[in-house]
Amino acid sequence: MNSENDTLKRAVELDRAGFLPGVAENETEFFARVAATLEAHKSFLEKLESERELLVFGEVRVSETDRIPAEITAEAEEVTRRLYDFGIEHVPGFFLSRDVGLLWGGCMISDPDEFLSIFLIRGAFRTRRKWLFYNRQELLAHELCHSMRQSLRDVPLEEFFAYQTSPSRLRRYLGNCFIREYDAVWFVIPALLLFGAQLTQSFWLPGLPVWPFWPLALAYPAFLLVRNALSRRLVFRAERRLAVFGIDNPGALLFRLTTPEIREIGGLTDRALFDRFVEERAAAELRWRVIRSRFIRKPQEEEEDHETDPSGELS
Repeated sequence: MNSENDTLKRAVELDRAGFLPGVAENETEFFARVAATLEAHKSFLEKLESERELLVFGEVRVSETDRIPAEITAEAEEVTRRLYDFGIEHVPGFFLSRDVGLLWGGCMISDPDEFLSIFLIRGAFRTRRKWLFYNRQELLAHELCHSMRQSLRDVPLEEFFAYQTSPSRLRRYLGNCFIREYDAVWFVIPALLLFGAQLTQSFWLPGLPVWPFWPLALAYPAFLLVRNALSRRLVFRAERRLAVFGIDNPGALLFRLTTPEIREIGGLTDRALFDRFVEERAAAELRWRVIRSRFIRKPQEEEEDHETDPSGELS
């Protein structure tokens, strides 16, 4: 029993540090992955300190002098702690000024085979909190969310949770529209076809009808908006159910779930069904045992809290 408790305590502490067990990942697999990840980052930083500059993943050159200082990454941790109750310190970040796009703000790059991830943000953020429409704190917090949730491989809601770190209500609302690489492509191509048709009509073929291109240009944006609205409804419905069930931090709990799990929770009608749902999954998955330990109190525990005054004595 002590061994089981020690294992759970260790997994809980790792969850707080940004390591989330994957779907169906057992204790041995999880701890081995964490150990490999920490060792990979330790080796990377030691090599960087020694050589001062490295080519990462064969495409990005980073230097020790461009390391993002701890006080800046702490800004992002304030957000992830508040929203999802985790903070990440093992992933290094770097300012990047060379070979960046005109509107590029930042990103995370990783190689699962090497267990290595790094954050990159535009060099302008070395001295500024904001640049164009980007916010330094938001960019880093956004990527920290991806770093933790990547073990779930949950594409449909990945961007939703990451964009909740934004101070912009519009970005929080629209962030989950583009969840796959081809979404941006299909968003742009019909608009370019419409633009091309208008140019053709204006300069070469005055009789060319342009109106058929309008529905084509609007179809995919409409699809993205509808899909985004349905995704938001899915999360908020589950969040409301968790609040009814007495969960203190529904957002942090849902952050650690897959889309099908969130959908199931949204369909539960009472606390007893929710408790049964949790126990079944906790019996099979380390991830759910961590979630249960951190975010779910049993009804009798809540009653005990209500019966105890702040001094710890029964009323």
